[in-house]
Amino acid sequence: MEGILRLGFFTMAEKVTAALKGPFPFIVTGAVIAAIWIYFLFLIPRKTKRYDSFAEYMNDVLNFKVMLTGVVAKILYIAFTIVVLIVGVVAMFVANFFVGLIGMLILQLILRLFFELVMVLFSIQENLVVFNDRVDDHLHDND
Repeated sequence: MEGILRLGFFTMAEKVTAALKGPFPFIVTGAVIAAIWIYFLFLIPRKTKRYDSFAEYMNDVLNFKVMLTGVVAKILYIAFTIVVLIVGVVAMFVANFFVGLIGMLILQLILRLFFELVMVLFSIQENLVVFNDRVDDHLHDND
């Protein structure tokens, strides 16, 4: 039984941890910087609402009509994806190539599913805000 466990994740985790002990903080920092750069370069959403003043924008932020966590979740997703990719590549070459590849793919899938669930919640909130604004506009038009 111990021989089977040594072929898999337990020994791989020890080898990968030993290989990444020093550079891991730099990998995480680089991944966060790259994620912010990728977000602002490719993923800035089209603004659905234009604000006339900063005070109006702050009013919406403080009343939770504008959610900032969706932006943070997207940046974290990109950063975690980069970290899992780097750790997976290190695991493929330091430990077991096949187990590292399968583990990286499974972790990428789990990561994507988790962040999709988080983003569904924010999508529901955004759609409710748009719906509420349309209902308010319709009610004010009928006055």
